[in-house]
Amino acid sequence: MLSRGFCPTLLLLLQPVLSFPRTPLSTRGLQPRKPLSTRGLSTAPRMSLLDDIAAALDLPPSSLPLSPDGGGGGSGFASTGVAKDSSGRRYFYKKGSGASDAAMLNAEYEGVKEMHGTNTIHVPEPLAFGSIEDYPKSGPFVVFEHLRIGGGGDGAEMGRKLAAMHRVESPDGRFGFRIDNTIGATPQRNTWEETWADFFIKHRFYAMLQKCSNLNFETSELREIEEVIRAELEARPVPPSLLHGDLWGGNGAFADGEPVIYDPATYYGDREADLAMTELFGGFSGDFYQGYKEAWPLDAGYERRRVIYNWYHIANHYVLFGGGYMQQAQGMLRTIKSFKK
Repeated sequence: MLSRGFCPTLLLLLQPVLSFPRTPLSTRGLQPRKPLSTRGLSTAPRMSLLDDIAAALDLPPSSLPLSPDGGGGGSGFASTGVAKDSSGRRYFYKKGSGASDAAMLNAEYEGVKEMHGTNTIHVPEPLAFGSIEDYPKSGPFVVFEHLRIGGGGDGAEMGRKLAAMHRVESPDGRFGFRIDNTIGATPQRNTWEETWADFFIKHRFYAMLQKCSNLNFETSELREIEEVIRAELEARPVPPSLLHGDLWGGNGAFADGEPVIYDPATYYGDREADLAMTELFGGFSGDFYQGYKEAWPLDAGYERRRVIYNWYHIANHYVLFGGGYMQQAQGMLRTIKSFKK
């Protein structure tokens, strides 16, 4: 099972893809994420929005009209809500405004669709994306299956099902994704690369360093750290696994006892990157890790690679929130440098 007690305000505003009301989780060790602003978006659904959602869902006349069913709130950059059709089926939706929000919502939709298509671990079924072009009065918006989040479940089953999703590889063996997305509110580039080391160094290591002024490191020192990272990432074969990409404790739960994950920053990469993030802020039980490792044991050297992968998220926290995350990210780079053989 997942542990409980996570600060509930974090679950509303952290992520541009944070979606589904859930029972809070606990943290272990590091300071958890802080909320982002909702920019004053109204959470009350306009009937024109519900009409457009019904059109995007292509609902039959017998299911109309859609009506609001609570669940309104904020989710980083978007307003969220729940709508119900005349048959009683519920739909969870998120609405943004402007082209940048449209790109983020579309990336979320595509990422969830990729994971949902594996038929492994449960993710909310993606039902519709409403573009500004198609729905100029209401768009952009995205609609998902509504889940009843809460209660406990089998943590080992969650681990096994996540391992099953990680067994799904990119169609052509490359690393990346067909669309860029975001990690928190930070743009995340997913340009395809032939090797995992090239992908991570270009689109995670240097891309994040550019956003935080190299964390005050000299270029020569960063080149030395790059060499260490490359050596660590090339030390073993890495299949391009389908990743959630932002698997902290707030993005995993149980719905009617079934494990579910959501709000991804999807791409194809090293499965250990997902596992590393589950350890960053806690929230996942020992049963979860036992179930995962029974299905797919981790390779030797994971403890070093965990530092490399989690550096990316700590540096991103510095980009988003500033403060002590800078010192933490700097310390992790020094630790990585010490791995040099």
